[in-house]
Amino acid sequence: MSPSSPHLKGALSTTNRTISPPALRRKLTPSSEHVVTPTRVPCATSDADASADLFRVFSWNVNGVGPLLQKQLIFQSNSAPPLRAFLKRHHWPQFLCLQEVKINKNDTATQRALERAANEGNTTPEPTYTAHFSLPRDKYNATGFGGKVHGVATLICDDMSPAVRVTTRRPDWDLEGRVLIHELENQVAIINGYWVNGTSNPYRDPVSGQVNGTRHDHKLRFHQWMLQETLQLEATGNHVILIGDMNIARSRIDGYPSLRTSPVQHVKNRADFNAKFITSPNGMCGIDIFRHLHAEQKSYTYYPRGRPWGESCDRVDLIIISRSLIMADGVVGTDIYNSPAERGHSDHVPLSVSLSFTRLFSSTSLDKNLDP
Repeated sequence: MSPSSPHLKGALSTTNRTISPPALRRKLTPSSEHVVTPTRVPCATSDADASADLFRVFSWNVNGVGPLLQKQLIFQSNSAPPLRAFLKRHHWPQFLCLQEVKINKNDTATQRALERAANEGNTTPEPTYTAHFSLPRDKYNATGFGGKVHGVATLICDDMSPAVRVTTRRPDWDLEGRVLIHELENQVAIINGYWVNGTSNPYRDPVSGQVNGTRHDHKLRFHQWMLQETLQLEATGNHVILIGDMNIARSRIDGYPSLRTSPVQHVKNRADFNAKFITSPNGMCGIDIFRHLHAEQKSYTYYPRGRPWGESCDRVDLIIISRSLIMADGVVGTDIYNSPAERGHSDHVPLSVSLSFTRLFSSTSLDKNLDP
């Protein structure tokens, strides 16, 4: 695995459900729905503000970054791009992990535009952000729409304590622009992932171009590769946070009006994910933090456009964490921001997790005897 440069880097990609075109002309639309916002927490850490201990990571499958780069929308009160407005509305999270950004790896102009949209309209003492990218470079499996498919980006707040310096890398095995691994100096690792969607479409060997099974087969390989990354990070003492669109609704409560069971391979994919990351003693033995904290609450992240809100929805964007984070009492909370206003131009809504570094590093307990 080779480390990537921390600033504006491209690399890999594949698909979620069916591939939709980049959202270049789609507009964010006003909504009367109430937008839930968290308690004010500054991105910058300072001794003067006790709440600065809270470290917040947001995730959002944006289904194309085009609408986030627009200068001004009718319902906005200022000229800041929608991305900057999103960051401000959620009170400057330290991390914003984006999936399905749909940027060609050679399109450095759009990469710069995304970082500019995160910072444009900045006024002191508001924070600024640096963008990191992993974009598709698979010439056989990520070529739709001129290479504007898949892709992940992470916006990291520039104004963080030296105690949480970040190293960013992209795993060499991921040619489809699906993974960014961020290792914090204090041994918290955040993996921003746009996980493979299983379909019966052919998967081609990225070197020879020969058909090598289906996208279902590739999804299972992706699960194994992600598990290996996770276990390696945990073995070196890291608390791991897997966050993003995982293209899995884990159980019946996570699908409405019903859980997807046809074709049967979806059931097998779900079982493989749950075993590797939740239930198997040989796997991550991770914690689905939303289900852990909210038990039987029904809340969803994928709301397909073109259908009435709530008619069909799934919780496929997940946050799976090392159970060491729970045993150390390091998790403050988690949320899903499921309203039409928060969905905006996308077909997914954002979600977040909050950590307390003070609580986390006052404990060194690493007990795996915790129920999933």
